[in-house]
Amino acid sequence: MLDDYKVQDNVYNLFVNEIKNNHISHAYLIDENDNSESFNIVLSFIKEIICMNLNENERDNICKRIDDGNYPEIKIIEPDGILIKKQQILDLQKAFSLSSVDGNKRIYIIRDCEKMRPETANSMLKFLEEPDGDIIAFLMTNNINNILSTIISRCQIIRLGNNVVMNEKSDLDDIALSFIDVVETFGKRSIVNVNDIIFSKIPSKNREQLICFFDKVIDLYYDIMKIIVSNQNEMIYYNKLVKYVVFNDGVKILNKINTIVDYKEAIRYNVNCNLLIDSLILSIGG
Repeated sequence: MLDDYKVQDNVYNLFVNEIKNNHISHAYLIDENDNSESFNIVLSFIKEIICMNLNENERDNICKRIDDGNYPEIKIIEPDGILIKKQQILDLQKAFSLSSVDGNKRIYIIRDCEKMRPETANSMLKFLEEPDGDIIAFLMTNNINNILSTIISRCQIIRLGNNVVMNEKSDLDDIALSFIDVVETFGKRSIVNVNDIIFSKIPSKNREQLICFFDKVIDLYYDIMKIIVSNQNEMIYYNKLVKYVVFNDGVKILNKINTIVDYKEAIRYNVNCNLLIDSLILSIGG
């Protein structure tokens, strides 16, 4: 089950060791990091927890029931509309106040847990603070910064690796070129659509890919600089870049490069990447 997700090496090793050493936490906060397999990874871990002491036939039977949504000791809560409502949490607590029907572990998953209002999240705190020994929580989110600190402090945080990969190296080239085209053409007005250009292809949580994008933008601005100072025309994007020369001189390009380098370094820290891009546009789109 978990073997299917060995690509997530750190998470895989952590889960395997916790099962092997019987050190399973009472609550996990899963930072999904826009991983499309996040729910399947969590579900595989849950299967291992429930089936750790069962024979092969019993494991197969329970796994099938879990996959079919027919295993009574697993409850899944998702937003009702745009929010997770307090009554959903109260219903969960009531259901888990009863004795276990099948097995000795009861597990609940709350997807998009950042969509709990503060009063809803607060109704969970006692549930997390005083857990029953056989109840395990999995809170899943793509926006961990929007989770109450009181909830975060009561959970073991697991951050998944992002599994979104650009199809071609040229994808980044195209995104970077589109970025420069919009910024150079529309200046500060481009703030309304630059985020769409970038984040339609690169998830905002994928900081490594965003850093690569910034590097590509910097490279292209250096090519514009070469065109300005030496009239070089051997660059692969010469015909696409030369039109931006009329908007700039060497000093302007150098200032833009230095600004982009500074913003690229900020990506490594816990900042809102959408707001970071907006701020960058205001800085270089004069």
